[in-house]
Amino acid sequence: MTSDFAIVETFEIRGRGAVVVIDEPTGRDGSGGLRVQLIKPSGETVSTDAFKEWFLQRKWQPIEKDAFMLKGLHKEDVPVGSRLRFLA
Repeated sequence: MTSDFAIVETFEIRGRGAVVVIDEPTGRDGSGGLRVQLIKPSGETVSTDAFKEWFLQRKWQPIEKDAFMLKGLHKEDVPVGSRLRFLA
């Protein structure tokens, strides 16, 4: 079963790579890595591992969006309009 999510924001963490914020919570932990495909608007796909990013917060409040670090990719590798597909 696959699940696709729209990427709503992309940023770079120096020395680590691209982090993408997706449009809704996934319920996935991702601490051990999740196999994903980046689907570019052109239809090209790139397979990689994604690791959940935990944002630092000063207050306890619900997080409405999930973010994942994409191993081996950089911000410029994720064009606007891309989607993230979880393969497992």
